[in-house]
Amino acid sequence: MAMYGAPIGGKWGGLFSDLVRVPYADAMLVLLPAGLDPAAMASASDNWSLSWRLVAPHLKARPGARVLVVARGSIGLYVCDIARALGASDVLYVDPDPEHRKLAESFGARTAEAIEPIRHGFDLAVEATGRVDQLALVVRSLAPEGICESAGNHFRPGELPLLDMYLTGVTLRIARDNVRAHIPEALELAASGKRSHRSCR
Repeated sequence: MAMYGAPIGGKWGGLFSDLVRVPYADAMLVLLPAGLDPAAMASASDNWSLSWRLVAPHLKARPGARVLVVARGSIGLYVCDIARALGASDVLYVDPDPEHRKLAESFGARTAEAIEPIRHGFDLAVEATGRVDQLALVVRSLAPEGICESAGNHFRPGELPLLDMYLTGVTLRIARDNVRAHIPEALELAASGKRSHRSCR
């Protein structure tokens, strides 16, 4: 495992270095498609492709799914944009930051500063806050056989409503993502210019 900008797995340089060492470059580097602005796609190797993986495969398997996003920034905002572009029937973005909510609304999402659990309200939930209490909230809002994707980074312990999750039939995934596998498809979506302008319910 290697992480640029972090002393994990070797000294590879940081994201703002003039030069970086890329092990296995032939396999790990991905050419940016023509027409995409490199500055706009600076997050393609991290948050953009992670966000694609959090929502796109599920919407392919469940077209028109209802999506709940509880987040604090770029990952959740990317998820909103991708979810609406790929045909989610409803996207609710929850974030205390009014500027983030305004941006999510521009992607066609409904927004809220905070919510209580919405029983059986969503087919897919994405949690990107790093807070276990927010993870518990999203799993309580899933419909039967719903899926919860968590971007992780939970540094403090907490409790999940395991009996509720069991009775609802929740699938929960918490993982540090291997984004390299998803970069080509995530860039393909960005290059397509696909974006939903439908109003949310």
